[in-house]
This record gives sequence, structure tokens and C-alpha cells, in this order.
Amino acid sequence: MGGKLFEDRRFSHSMGKHLLRGIFVIGVLGATAFAQPRLTAFFIEGEPSTKASLEGVKAEIMEALSKTKEVELLPIPQLMKPVEVLISPALSNAFKEANTAMEEKRFSEARVLFKKAIELALKQPERADFGQIFDAYMSWAVASVQDGNESEARAALRTLARLVPGYQLPKELPPVFEREFERAKLWASKLPKGTISVEAPEGAVVFLNGRPAGVAPIAMPNLPRGTHYISVEDSNQIDMRFGQAVELQSADVQVRGAFSRITLRLPPGFVTDPSLTPFLDAEALERLALLSRELEAAFVLVGFVKEHSPNHLNLSMALFHAQKKQLLSLAPIGFSKNLIGKAFLGKRIADAVLQRIRLADKTTPAALPLDWRALEVEASSSLRN
Repeated sequence: MGGKLFEDRRFSHSMGKHLLRGIFVIGVLGATAFAQPRLTAFFIEGEPSTKASLEGVKAEIMEALSKTKEVELLPIPQLMKPVEVLISPALSNAFKEANTAMEEKRFSEARVLFKKAIELALKQPERADFGQIFDAYMSWAVASVQDGNESEARAALRTLARLVPGYQLPKELPPVFEREFERAKLWASKLPKGTISVEAPEGAVVFLNGRPAGVAPIAMPNLPRGTHYISVEDSNQIDMRFGQAVELQSADVQVRGAFSRITLRLPPGFVTDPSLTPFLDAEALERLALLSRELEAAFVLVGFVKEHSPNHLNLSMALFHAQKKQLLSLAPIGFSKNLIGKAFLGKRIADAVLQRIRLADKTTPAALPLDWRALEVEASSSLRN
């Protein structure tokens, strides 16, 4: 590796936001704490073809619910990805400064900043965004090459290969980086091997260098010697975590993970993004349970808006019962775009939601998995009839 391989290469890392396609969520607080159940809602932007219609439906539902005497409507919260909640502003700024230096071709400064940002992130493995860290290692290697420090670039690639040999290099990199990374993986494969065993509360999810490894207790064999990063998470509570840097210098190292509650800094009005998809399964229920706790919500209504034809939409819905961790399905609704803006649609949906809330404890839960695609078929049939 040598020479000026890049003239205008920009590397930046973005947390990003996983948008739910056409999904909106409503949370209703239990009536035991308040005279009226309090209701909060947020709606996630849908696909381009349904965006305008979703905005119209959202406005109608909110208007209809604001007029009912059964609920008190609260402001719509905003979403943050869980990793954004965990990472401190200082660490976010460290990576931002490194990426900015890279974009501005201040390679000597970028090389130092990426190294410092990585070191800072790895001090708290339980909070670390390893995807961001691995990308930073790659950017560190590129900046080092640009700065004429090939030995540092090679060291960064070797660490990356040891921690995550399956890392996918950015396609825009010259072939020399792919060759050097293959050499780094070969070097890592020849290192002496060992096993890391992790004991933790039953059911806890164990991560090795940011990758899911399984459920505790677990033994992870055939690992190359050197530092590895273990994190353990309570699958139900994002703030119950354990993390440790483990020096694997012998045949076997045992780690005993004990959860501690970490401080989450959610800005006012924000909640953790549940990262739902149109397919609701047991894992989605856990995310909904976490969301309901953040909102202090007794119920969460999830709905999926799908375009059936150029003038018709389908709305599939289910009500999540937070206390029981169960879904209660609602009848899918097919409607013409011509109905939007005439208040009828919003009132119909609001009435259905409120009726299901009244009968929540008497209603039979929906069987899992609940697939919106199946409900769309029902809605299509209802629309035709």
C-alpha cells in the first residue's frame, strides 16, 4: 500500500433512520393513573405513492380522537434509533469531527481523530455502535494511506480483519485495499485460537464484537487471540446492559455478565424507534413492549397503509396490549382516496380504535405471527365487496 490512492474520496458514517413504510403508531395510557386515558400518537412517513394519503388519514384520525371525551390527546413524539439513544453526544461529535476532516481532505488530522474516536467508543462496549466503529477503522486506514503512513493503515486493517473478517469493503475503494484486507484476514486466521465463555442472566442476548452470538450461557470457540468486545443485553429493556473488553491470551476465558442500568439521554419529545416492519412476530412484540414502556402506554395501535389501486388504499390495524404483550387485530379498512378530507374516514377509524380499547380485556388475542400482507388480502376482499 502506498502512494496517493485517492484524490477525492469522502467517507462518512451516518446513523440513519429506518423508516417504517406506511406504519403509524398510537399509544394510549391506562385509565388507572388518570381520569381520562391519555393518548399519544406518531405517524411514520410511508412510500411515495401513499405519502399524501397517509398525511390526510393521519390528520383525520388525530382530529377525530381530539374530539372524543374518552381520551386526552398528547403531542406526537419523535423517533430515535436505540443506538442513537445509547451513544453520548461527546462520542457522536468525535466521529463527526473525524468524518468532517476526511471530507475536507485533512488526512493527517482525520487519521488521528478516527483513532481517538474508536478508542473512546470501545471504552463502553455495552453502548458501542460497532458498525460505525468498523467503518471508522476502514476510514482510518484510508486516511493513513493518504497521509503516507502505510504501517498504521496495515495495523488498522489487521484489527478490522481480526474483529470482523466478514467486513464488506466500500465498493469505491481501489483494488489495493481489497488485496491488503485479504492479507490481513490471512494474518488473522493464523493467530492462535481460544474460547470465550459467557455466563449471564438466562435469556440475555450475547454479542461478540457487535455481532449477535446467541443466548447466555454460551461458549464461543475458535476465536483469534487478542482483544474482543463482549456485550450482553436484556432483550426486554434497552437500558439493562453489560459490556467488557476481553483479552483472549489463553485457551479459554470466562466472562460473567451482570446487568446494570445505564443512563439513557432521550431529548424531550423523543422515544426509541421500534424499527417495525410490515411483519409482526414475537420479536416485534418485544419492541412494542419497549415502546409502550417509554410512552407509559397501555396500548399501541399499529397500522399499515397500502395502495390497492390508483384510487384505493387499504388500512390494516392491530392493537398491542402492553400488559399482556398480545396483539388484538382490528378489521382491515378499504377506502377510496376521495373519502380523505371529509372526516368520515377518521371518525370511522377512531370509533373502531376506541371500541377495541373498551373491549381489550375481553377480546381474544390475535395468533402470531401477524402479517400485514395477509390482512391486506382481507382488506382487498372487503373493498371489492
